[in-house]
Amino acid sequence: MRSFPFKVKTQDVRAALRVGASVGVPILAMYLSGHIHFAVYAAFGALTSLYGHSETVQRRVETQAAAGAALVVTLAAAAIYSAAQGPEWLLSIMLAAVVVGAGTLGTVMGWVPRGEIFFILVLLVIAGIPLTAEELLPGIAAGVGGAAFSILLTALEPSGWMDPAAVARGVRSRAQAGSASLDRTRHVIVITIAALAVTGAWSLARAFDIGHPFWAPIAVAALMPALTPADALRRAVYLLLGTFGGVCIGAVLFAREPGPLALILIIALCQAIAELFMARNYAVALLFITPLAIGMSNLGRNLPWSPLLMERLLEAGLGAVVALAAIVIGSAILAGPAAPRIDREA
Repeated sequence: MRSFPFKVKTQDVRAALRVGASVGVPILAMYLSGHIHFAVYAAFGALTSLYGHSETVQRRVETQAAAGAALVVTLAAAAIYSAAQGPEWLLSIMLAAVVVGAGTLGTVMGWVPRGEIFFILVLLVIAGIPLTAEELLPGIAAGVGGAAFSILLTALEPSGWMDPAAVARGVRSRAQAGSASLDRTRHVIVITIAALAVTGAWSLARAFDIGHPFWAPIAVAALMPALTPADALRRAVYLLLGTFGGVCIGAVLFAREPGPLALILIIALCQAIAELFMARNYAVALLFITPLAIGMSNLGRNLPWSPLLMERLLEAGLGAVVALAAIVIGSAILAGPAAPRIDREA
């Protein structure tokens, strides 16, 4: 089997192409049907394709079924909040609930990528997009379509097809096994600290009025899987370097104000390349996750690119500071003669 740099194999390249198609095709469908304003919902549903990296095909179908359902629920809740024009205090509660729910589900299922980063992105971006009551169901349907298409492409791989009953049994079995092995006391401590850190970063970004305050909590979520201060510092350096490099790449990609088709291509390529490095090199993956997230957040919105890029960089620094403080505090709480092993929490 042919290998590429960073130990990327031919099968990884095929997986990257599948992931790129998973997000590119639903967005393109929205564009061609004249519903580009719903493209962001389809794109966020298609984030399902990023889950289950390096798993067997059948296990990946199970992972994506669970992650896809959770992403759609998050998207639906955010869309309902937007249509109802909910108060900001309610969104902060929803944000904490997403961290707890997605973090617990991810830990129990043991999926990759770890953490709640994409769930937070979905919640805060969708909640910030004005939506009418008439657009609510079509928006949610676009998200469901994006998630379903991602799972379908995975299921169509050799030996990947499973009937829905088999998928449900597999998900239930994994959830039961993960729940049985979960150190509940430790998990409650870690997930509570994560929820407080994420909501705290969001509140600080709003207080500083940097603009689009979802980048700071996303940075926190990217770092929280690091469970020791030493590992956290290393990941924080990777986060800042990868984000800075990703912003530079984004500045080049978005300099010419790409039209809808060009933006769709950029998003699909970035998601495909991010898939290659997701579990191999955190900093390299961030080079492409950063413009991917920025591009997705601006689908159908036509906001100026320069402020989005600068806000991403500034809030990454803010989120890194909050996350480091939270991890140091959490490590101190967990330290002790009876402290459980720190190696598995997401």
